[in-house]
Amino acid sequence: MNKARTLIAALAFLVALPVGAQYSQLGKKNEFMMKVEAGYGPYMGNLGEAGEYGHYLNKYHHGTDLNVILGTNISQDWFLGGGAGFAYFFSNHEGAESLMGANVFVDFDFRPIWKAIMGQDYQPTSIKWAPEVGARAGGSLLLGSSDTYGTTFTPMIEVYGGLNWYYWYHMNGMRNMTRNWHSLYVTLGVAYMQQTVFLPIRIGWRW
Repeated sequence: MNKARTLIAALAFLVALPVGAQYSQLGKKNEFMMKVEAGYGPYMGNLGEAGEYGHYLNKYHHGTDLNVILGTNISQDWFLGGGAGFAYFFSNHEGAESLMGANVFVDFDFRPIWKAIMGQDYQPTSIKWAPEVGARAGGSLLLGSSDTYGTTFTPMIEVYGGLNWYYWYHMNGMRNMTRNWHSLYVTLGVAYMQQTVFLPIRIGWRW
């Protein structure tokens, strides 16, 4: 029995070695990152089949939201994380009712700030701006009133593009490799949720 336990412990140790080494290698390139953003999404149109009271948002509702996203910044260029946010839908249309909601989603973005010459990656100190493309997918919860559809839950999908400003270098005059992903950003996208298409414009801070 003792020999079996010793053999199992030895095998577990041998398996743990390459896993630990891989984690160590990844840890050098990956950084925890948070994004906080506020957005405004003008109404673009409704999709899907209308029910007894029309679409879920059937009075030309615009949307605003405030999101917090936590994730991993991978090799500076890539980000993958999960987010949650508060949403508010409103309209100046006669008879329109303002509604609150919440979103949960997975967020991905890519900011190409690395360059390469003859196969060698480097980061010139002049990089203070970077384009951004990304997407997110999840669910949207609408807290409706009893005289329409009540509370509804639908898929949420969004694709976006924008621009990052790496403000750290403007303030300090040099690249600090531990903070080269801190930025302010603005994005423009197309989003679908609650049977409605929006054109969200977002301003955010990543660090």
